[in-house]
Amino acid sequence: MPPKSSLRWPRRAATAARSCAASAARSCAALACAALSCAALACAPAPAVTPSQAPAPLRSLHIADGDLDGEPRTVSSAEALLDLDDARYAFEHAYAGLDGRSPAPSPLALARAEAALRGRAAWRPGELARLLRDVFAAPDGHLAFGHGGRAPLRLTAAPAPAPAAPATCVGRGADARTESPPPRLDPPRRPGPPVELTRSRDGVPVLAIRTFSAAAAPALAALPALAAGLRRAPAFVVDLRGNAGGNYLFAERFALALTDAPLCALDEREVISVAAAEGRANSARRRLARGDVPPGARPRFVEHVAALERLAGALRGRAADPRAAAPRADLTTRGALVRGRAAGPLEGRAVFLVDRGCASACEMLLALVRQIPGVLVVGQNTRGGMSVGEIALFRLPRSGVTLSLGTRAYRDPLGDFVELRGFEPDVRLDGADVVEGAAALALRGAPSGAPRRGARTSCAPR
Repeated sequence: MPPKSSLRWPRRAATAARSCAASAARSCAALACAALSCAALACAPAPAVTPSQAPAPLRSLHIADGDLDGEPRTVSSAEALLDLDDARYAFEHAYAGLDGRSPAPSPLALARAEAALRGRAAWRPGELARLLRDVFAAPDGHLAFGHGGRAPLRLTAAPAPAPAAPATCVGRGADARTESPPPRLDPPRRPGPPVELTRSRDGVPVLAIRTFSAAAAPALAALPALAAGLRRAPAFVVDLRGNAGGNYLFAERFALALTDAPLCALDEREVISVAAAEGRANSARRRLARGDVPPGARPRFVEHVAALERLAGALRGRAADPRAAAPRADLTTRGALVRGRAAGPLEGRAVFLVDRGCASACEMLLALVRQIPGVLVVGQNTRGGMSVGEIALFRLPRSGVTLSLGTRAYRDPLGDFVELRGFEPDVRLDGADVVEGAAALALRGAPSGAPRRGARTSCAPR
């Protein structure tokens, strides 16, 4: 299923704007990027800002309302080359990328792609999307290419498993990719309300959290209160199967309501740029246009989009100043602690049940709760789509090919998470009645040799 943005509420935008207006112009120019971004997106305050690009003319990557799911079109070689350059621009200015990897392909890879585009007079949208996927591919569970229209296409950039049947390949050597659809590895979304509290046959409380999407905000707002009750139970299960993520703030608030202990926060690097803000706004606007947002949550989405567009405008105005910093900056926070908000430690045993459907903010929740004594993670590996999130959407103007890429990079503070592999459970569980199996583990404890804990036990900087 398509990844969703980790929507963050624009709580302090007006306050930050008034503060900047009241400050000296010189100070405001230095801090506008970080302050406005944190105000609009509710990120952690006071990280260092490091310019990462030389100043360059800024393009607009805003998608018009009528084109958010518009029909793609076949383009000429010259038009395809221009779209390739716009894709390169989007990656350079907005993609957080995996740590240690450049956000954009090498000049040699781009030169080869340009040569391929010149070699044909016309390019259909699907063909161009596949070429871009091969050029910009990375082991990133969120990165995707495709298009909308009557026959929408979505191609993930992560390497696909070998197909069960013969398939036509494109590319050469290690970069070859199959064109037949890979077998579906992720279980489908589990039906039911976003949050549901039931009991196992033995009376163990079972809390199912099926999403962290901001569209389910009213139900998710109850999670801290539910955690406050569960943490005093002798045993309970949190069923996260099929939870594809959403707004990490809901996940974090739930984790912090289980304990009073300090926890290692996820390391975070956020891209601050006009392109990143416009892309995030595009992603939220498309959800609104598709009707994916319940009526009760629409005002929050509308407010979020407005804050991102104000941020893009402010950054664009700042970039017009020749004395300003580069058009992209990366805000990095590492080694931070977040303290639990409960009245005391977790009193009983908590079992978190996961499968390949647990991704993004769901995996970020695991990165926190695995640090809490008394927590056991059981089931299957998670999906492995956490390292790059906060999705931005871009549409190449000539072909209508779309790019979905993450503008925030995250790292598991204990070092156990691997992108595309996910978290490994402490105890593997499968079968038809895994909930009852998880409840039994919550009552009796883990078998000998479990649980396995993180490779690191402190938040000291690497």
